Amino acid sequence: MSRLQTEGLTLAYTETRAVVEALSLQIPDGAVTAIVGPNGCGKSTLLKALGRLIAPRSGAVLLDGKAIHRLPTREVARQLGLLPQSPEAPEAIVVEDLVHRGRYPHQSVFQPPSKEDREAVERALARTGLTALRDRPVDELSGGQRQRAWIAMALAQETPILLLDEPTTYLDLAHQQEVLELIRRLSREEGRTVVVVLHDVNHAAWVADHAVALCHGRVVAAGPPHEVFSPGVLQAVFGVPCDVLACPGFDCSLCLPRGRTLHYVPGDGAAPAQPAPALRAEGLTLGYGGHPVVVDLSVTFPAGKVSAIVGPNGCGKSTLLRALAGLLPPARGQLYLGDRPLHGWAPRARARQVGLLPQLNAAPPHMSVDEVVALGRYPYQRWYRQWTRADLQAMERAMEATGVLDLRWRPLASLSGGQRQRVWLAMALAQETPILLLDEPTSFLDMAHQVAVLDLVREMNRREGRTVIMVLHDLDQGSQYADFVVAMKEGRLVAAGPPSEVIREDLVEEVFGVRSTIFSDPATGAPVVMLQALARGAG
Repeated sequence: MSRLQTEGLTLAYTETRAVVEALSLQIPDGAVTAIVGPNGCGKSTLLKALGRLIAPRSGAVLLDGKAIHRLPTREVARQLGLLPQSPEAPEAIVVEDLVHRGRYPHQSVFQPPSKEDREAVERALARTGLTALRDRPVDELSGGQRQRAWIAMALAQETPILLLDEPTTYLDLAHQQEVLELIRRLSREEGRTVVVVLHDVNHAAWVADHAVALCHGRVVAAGPPHEVFSPGVLQAVFGVPCDVLACPGFDCSLCLPRGRTLHYVPGDGAAPAQPAPALRAEGLTLGYGGHPVVVDLSVTFPAGKVSAIVGPNGCGKSTLLRALAGLLPPARGQLYLGDRPLHGWAPRARARQVGLLPQLNAAPPHMSVDEVVALGRYPYQRWYRQWTRADLQAMERAMEATGVLDLRWRPLASLSGGQRQRVWLAMALAQETPILLLDEPTSFLDMAHQVAVLDLVREMNRREGRTVIMVLHDLDQGSQYADFVVAMKEGRLVAAGPPSEVIREDLVEEVFGVRSTIFSDPATGAPVVMLQALARGAG
């Protein structure tokens, strides 16, 4: 019998609909178990139940043969650590203090941190590469740096069982690799049991000893990764055709989902009647509080094309996107929308030209999907003209395109992370701008919805001539869907051009500090990146 298991587990947030139903599962001790499946299938809900955050409607979660919800809180917290999907930190808390919170189960009331507590915090900071950022406020960090801070807090808890919900979200290639290798070490060198929810099937295949594929709250397949991540199982679970390719020179495979638009020639759509103006930067320097983040950057994003911005965490990708949206004035240099300086446009006129999906969004949790999407129509409204049929139609088109029309009356708080991401995307689409800026649009999305979003981006570009600029962490998505790739490092431009010219082995190592092997997708000819360290560790 494994230490952690479920018996006939049914989980629900309402009295009517079960999210997980009659699920019985054994988590192998001392191994890495990866849970995959589409958005809303119950992955995060199951992880919360394993971490005792949700009580079962029926059935049980068993820890050492005892119902976990009947055990004392501190006893559970000393055995089991949990990193949730979207944690929230107290305002102004610094990294070291956040990580110290992982030591709570091991401390008595009013007891100062012990030597063991301090050493555990130091180990966690070092493992996640945050030692130099220990005194930085968490709310000043990039999305990837914040994610590593939360991972460090979970590591500092030093439990024999660790539950991780999307630990690689917002992380660049190097830090994705570090986190995945760390997970393997925790299991293979320290004997820890790790359960990890991942949207990236390839990451799951690389890191897992045991894989579980969920769909509609039930187990579709469970077992060794090479059995679970087969084309038949993946299509049954995600509804997306996939090729599972042998990687040249490596004893591992790679899953490549096949979207509708991948076999089109880039830019083969009809020319729009009114082409979008180009966005360009000249000698651009951006920063916060006098601290430069983007330095002397000059680049032109081609009008009517799809561009991808790639680079490590903290290199200035999101900062550049905020500036392109007119939300951050340059410290030096200039931004141009067409032939006019970007900040010379009136705010509403600019908002009718450029729409932005930021990386982190916030809205009152009681707001409905309909209300959130309606915010995208703000640039077209005046105090004397609040709502029109055109506004309603734009909303309908946006919600239908992103697959959230049937969720329109649901409160935002009731949705999964992937569903919320699609709602925010719908809000940006409802703005109906000729230029669309998307900051990590596939974060929290399962394979099917990643493909759907990227197909939608390509179709809008080809059908309507929209200029799309996306920040992406997935280089393969950039190579498959973008016409133009911008690579950044430490706030500076490293390379810009077609994917075949930018996504090269030498450049991946220069920008991300990781070694890779790049081969051509046999179906599309686009470059495909295989990280060598992960490939060597597969099996």
